[in-house]
Amino acid sequence: MSRTTLSTTRRSLLGAGAAAGALGLAACVPPDSTTSGGGGSDGEAQGGSALVPEDASLEGTEISILDDNTNLVFKEGLIETFQQETGIIVKNYEMANFNDLHDRFATAFAAQDASIDVVMTWAGWSAEFGQAGWLQELSPEAIPDDLIRPALDAVSWDSTVYGLPKFASVQTMFWNKEHYAAAGLDPDTAPETWDEFVEAAKATTIDGRYGYCCDMGNPAGAYQNFLRSLLLAGGELYTADWTPQLDSEAGIEGLTKMVELLHLHKAMDPASLQITNASDLIEVFSQGRTSSVFNWPFQWASATAEGAVTSAETTGNGLIPGIAVRSASIDGSEGYAISTFSANKQAALKWLQFASGATAQKQIVEKEGWFPVSQATLEDPATLEALPVVATYEQATEHPVQRYGTPWSNELDQLLSVQVFRAMNQEAEPAEALKTAQQELLPIVEKYMG
Repeated sequence: MSRTTLSTTRRSLLGAGAAAGALGLAACVPPDSTTSGGGGSDGEAQGGSALVPEDASLEGTEISILDDNTNLVFKEGLIETFQQETGIIVKNYEMANFNDLHDRFATAFAAQDASIDVVMTWAGWSAEFGQAGWLQELSPEAIPDDLIRPALDAVSWDSTVYGLPKFASVQTMFWNKEHYAAAGLDPDTAPETWDEFVEAAKATTIDGRYGYCCDMGNPAGAYQNFLRSLLLAGGELYTADWTPQLDSEAGIEGLTKMVELLHLHKAMDPASLQITNASDLIEVFSQGRTSSVFNWPFQWASATAEGAVTSAETTGNGLIPGIAVRSASIDGSEGYAISTFSANKQAALKWLQFASGATAQKQIVEKEGWFPVSQATLEDPATLEALPVVATYEQATEHPVQRYGTPWSNELDQLLSVQVFRAMNQEAEPAEALKTAQQELLPIVEKYMG
């Protein structure tokens, strides 16, 4: 796939830091926290300037949105609410599988397709497409002043904000208390170390049901599961100058632990290598077909929903047990961005602000179980009532939480997944597989870092 040649310098990249860091809940974003290029007189980007909100009427303006299939609340009522509040018409709202969206976006952007106004994004795509000039930079005036920093990081790169978040997310451990009790384990206490976790997973592997299941069946899933294991082993994916560390001691140890869980301990469901989406993984747990998962906060909503085998009483939630550290996790915050080729940027901005606002955030938390993006919604007592696992996320902020969204994230997913699968299928030792991935990634990073 061809792409725009990027001219970012090493200095500017290093100024950004990782696109998603520890989930500091109290770290709100002041209105002047981003770079502004000074919008043109019509408030739209001119010569690369930032989008400034305008007060002009947008009644009857039409926008089109291409989203992933995560948040059903928009299609199930919030679009209508948005139209009533703003007078803007959502002419087309399409939901697609996350795994298909990257290439669709890249193709549309490369063709300068103006038919899509708003796109779903996350840290990696914000970095890649934003740096390529395909996402509209936002001015400080366009950004709410109480956004939680990691949520804003999901729509930012190199100190530039390219969108607004729609939910925040970090993975924690969920376990089936009934399975634990039946295996003679304390149902109310999560394992604190990897060894304890392995013993619990082995004890709850019985009668064709496995003690642990994950979603490694596609490139993004393979990357996320590897990254989490690397962090749990006390590693970091990059050095301070963005040199990859795939084959570090921590990377090798983390991947080795996953291989052992599948082949040595036989406590990981082999279907983990085919499951391609966290939305599918939530069903495996909520239907009682596995005893534990490391998953996003919407696992709680699914596990306690009508029709689930699990319930609030039988679902445990706690920190992910560490290998060399107490705990670590990965960030999964998402947001919306505006295509630079959109002819309706002001109306599109209204959608971004609506999605991160109180009305939408309340439904995203209460109906879907995602973490809110604003401090006000986080502190709302209704949030804790609807999502009791908020307490675990506050604990998670004391430990490493990373996603490392970079302009080369998609290329990393592709090359790393091949080597992770080689290791998981015992076609190569973890050290050999990760050494190959490291060698393949180095020139890619150098291409972007220039």
